[in-house]
Amino acid sequence: MLYIVTCLITEEASTEFSIIGAAADKKKAAAMAAEIYKDYNKVASFQNIEMITEWLATRSSYSFRKDKSHRLQLAITEVDAEKETANKQVVFSAAAEQDELMRKVSQALFEGKHTAERGGEAPSCPIG
Repeated sequence: MLYIVTCLITEEASTEFSIIGAAADKKKAAAMAAEIYKDYNKVASFQNIEMITEWLATRSSYSFRKDKSHRLQLAITEVDAEKETANKQVVFSAAAEQDELMRKVSQALFEGKHTAERGGEAPSCPIG
């Protein structure tokens, strides 16, 4: 089994995707990914890095947000070199939060328009 470590960094409007490397052992892959986290979050404690290494070894992914515009996403993907599969294996999956927000806003506007067209009343919040 081979474990591929990937990294996605989102800062402001830029996005950078990297394949960090590969390891034959999942714990080594987790340690490799934790080093990326350590470089990204300069104020991380030793205990925090150890916890993230363990999380990566068990869950195979980790996401860290510095603030609204800065995010690090790490993933470890298993690749079985012995078996050929017809399905594509996901190396990394990430959804853009801005796109998701716009989808939800559009859906809310659409639902509000239909309520208005039917003459329905919008729920009110009593003040008092």
